[in-house]
Amino acid sequence: MSDNILSPLQKMKAQLERLAGQTFNGKYLVPSLWVNPGSDLVDGKDPVQVHPGEYYLSHIEAVEKHKLSHIDPLRSLNSQLGNGSGGNWIASESIFNIFVRLTAAYDHNGDGTLGGGKNDITLNKDGVRESGTFLKAIAMLGYVKALGCTTIHLLPVTAIGHDGNKGELGSPYAIRNPYRIEASLADPLLDMNVEEQFSAFIEACHLLGIRVIAEFVFRTASKDSDWIAEHPDWFYWIDENVADRKVGETDLAVAARHYGNPIFTAQELEIINNKVKSGDFNELPPPPAEYRSFFKLPPAKETIKFNEKHQYRGKGIDAQTGKDASVRIPGAFADWPPDDNQPPWGDVTYLRMYVDENQAKPEFNYIAYNTIRMYDNRLARPELANKELWQTIIDLIPYYQNKFAIDGVMVDMGHAVPVSLMQQLISRARTVDPDFAFLSENFEIKQESVDAGYNAVVGYAWWVEYRRDGMYDLLNHIGNQGVPLPFFGAVENHNTPRAAERAGGELYSKYAFLVNTMLPLSVPFIHSGQELGESIPVNTGLDFSNKDLERLKGCKLALFDLCGYRWDGSHPMLGFMQKVIQLRRQYFTAIERCDRESFCMVQTGQADVISFIRRGDGQHAMILFNRDLDNELAGEVSLEWCLHTDCSRLENHLADSHNRKEFQVSDQKLHYRLKPGECCFFAWNS
Repeated sequence: MSDNILSPLQKMKAQLERLAGQTFNGKYLVPSLWVNPGSDLVDGKDPVQVHPGEYYLSHIEAVEKHKLSHIDPLRSLNSQLGNGSGGNWIASESIFNIFVRLTAAYDHNGDGTLGGGKNDITLNKDGVRESGTFLKAIAMLGYVKALGCTTIHLLPVTAIGHDGNKGELGSPYAIRNPYRIEASLADPLLDMNVEEQFSAFIEACHLLGIRVIAEFVFRTASKDSDWIAEHPDWFYWIDENVADRKVGETDLAVAARHYGNPIFTAQELEIINNKVKSGDFNELPPPPAEYRSFFKLPPAKETIKFNEKHQYRGKGIDAQTGKDASVRIPGAFADWPPDDNQPPWGDVTYLRMYVDENQAKPEFNYIAYNTIRMYDNRLARPELANKELWQTIIDLIPYYQNKFAIDGVMVDMGHAVPVSLMQQLISRARTVDPDFAFLSENFEIKQESVDAGYNAVVGYAWWVEYRRDGMYDLLNHIGNQGVPLPFFGAVENHNTPRAAERAGGELYSKYAFLVNTMLPLSVPFIHSGQELGESIPVNTGLDFSNKDLERLKGCKLALFDLCGYRWDGSHPMLGFMQKVIQLRRQYFTAIERCDRESFCMVQTGQADVISFIRRGDGQHAMILFNRDLDNELAGEVSLEWCLHTDCSRLENHLADSHNRKEFQVSDQKLHYRLKPGECCFFAWNS
């Protein structure tokens, strides 16, 4: 049978069968944790030397052996699994987050260095790609299944630009073309293009009943985007002679003469914040006139050139003087608050979502909070939408649905995309697949996200639960008050500090993950590497102190550089997180409930010993933990209202070398003595 009539995974299998029959000259090591589907995880084993053809072939054969019956893997699983209409299936899933380039990276020849090739640093001296690829991601599916995860969330896999790259490889969020897959995610072991390898990955996931959610960015593009030459009016342009502001510039006069985030006075900031807080988007204060003067009208297509530094340049017009001006694409910066101190996002630029009513003499021809997020009402009018750009964005998701059969989308900064655009985008995608899921990178859990059509949001658990009052505030809000839609039970993500790097290290990471996994409407979320106890962040975008940033100065960050995880050795978090997800599944009757009666805080007599019970249909699941990371704490918990009178002990289902197995009960009171950071899970029936 010829390759052209095979499915992508079948074509991959045929090529691996041929490769397996050939001699492989070189050393090829793989982590012992990358088990075949159907196998158990055994932590702490040494890496294994394999023949790559035989190794990857065995994984595909295992996928086929353990595939779900009656599943067409070339179609979305949404209608085939039928466990949640309108994308609401996400509420019962457990998500494993993969940044393919990082998560599936490995030092295959064991020389202590990832890649290092002269022409392509992702390749080692044998021509083997040591950064992550879709082929290696397929080899991780047995690991994902054994963890208990049912959905994979992919950070962007689209083609990466290079103008302004912060590291060796560039950020996956610096998107050169969202309709193309990043070429470096293809594995050179195969004679298949990257689109075919991506399709094979999704096909393998679907065979195992794993859904795939892809992340997309709708508001920004790389500064060397493929769209620039054809659609200069989709972008902002500034005078080429205006230099970028130096990071950390403190002289306001000097800063104002250079391009960066616009500088507002204290009085202007007060007005801006008050107006936005009250929902008043009329006549929002514009940036200073000097800043606005940097921006010129878009150049004609025929004047646009790609210079020797791979940067776009063109001939624009100064709207005020009518004179020609050499122009360039400006970088981006944090969109809110207006005085945010994040370093500039020099590898991306904002797309021009709206056009001015008078395009010859534009009022809003600049990048600022009121043109990129808190859109001024005079600009955000339906007739001023950049219609061709909007249509291209609206068509993007159906393209991936039809070509790759993805099951859902995570929208980067979804709350900052124009509401009308998101409504049209969601409507179009659900015409293709009524059960397609939309997730938003929104840190608030509010009704507005439901109204916009989202099925879940990222939420804010990662940001508050390590703080002194944050855990109680979280439990009160999520458990007692309730929230309108599912959120990520995430202790960390690719922009935050690693949980294992917080105070308490893995002790904190464990109890926080346990809490998040058992909350009402929580969707368990494992940011890859968390289960391995990784401490180096992927990026320093959110919640980093100046001290953190100083400590990490000079460290490679995987969002931009060639990095890998510590797959070898032992990983205490791994078995714990696997067990927690198993317990969620085992007691899902109680955990899935989201009415107020299903959640009950329990008095422990100690401020640092926190406990709550989830209950439903006769099941009770109790979480108890000591968040004091220095002291052992003891006390008792009264369970008269829910525990049998003849109960004399409760078993801790998370017992291990640190956590005790049995706790005594007398007179319907649970007696505890908890080590620093110790956490427990108890369960019983009414």
